[in-house]
Amino acid sequence: MRGLWDNEQPVSPSLLRSALALAGGFLALTSVVMLFLAVGSVVAEHYVVAGLQLAFGIAVPFAIWLGLRMMADILVALNRSHDRLEGIEDALAGRAAPAPRPVHPNTPAAERASDDGPAYPAED
Repeated sequence: MRGLWDNEQPVSPSLLRSALALAGGFLALTSVVMLFLAVGSVVAEHYVVAGLQLAFGIAVPFAIWLGLRMMADILVALNRSHDRLEGIEDALAGRAAPAPRPVHPNTPAAERASDDGPAYPAED
């Protein structure tokens, strides 16, 4: 995948992993809250409710996280296969890969600021 700010593929794998970790953190927090509610139900002697809160407090956030993880993996796989197919299409069509845009503009000031050192006035 090309990068974070590419218009064709706005999601990079590292950004996707970070978003998944953030969502996992919130789902874990939700699970902890449900487990505290289950402990409160046990203290209040509502054992059936506590069992359901315990089961749903673990199962539902985990199922949501697992679904998000699978969708993220599918998205990464689709983007990689798209890049490969695009490269094969370019190779078969005889098109050259587009040149990457330069980091700096091609102006005389940028040329002088390159690794060749500063521009001195010509000696006459």
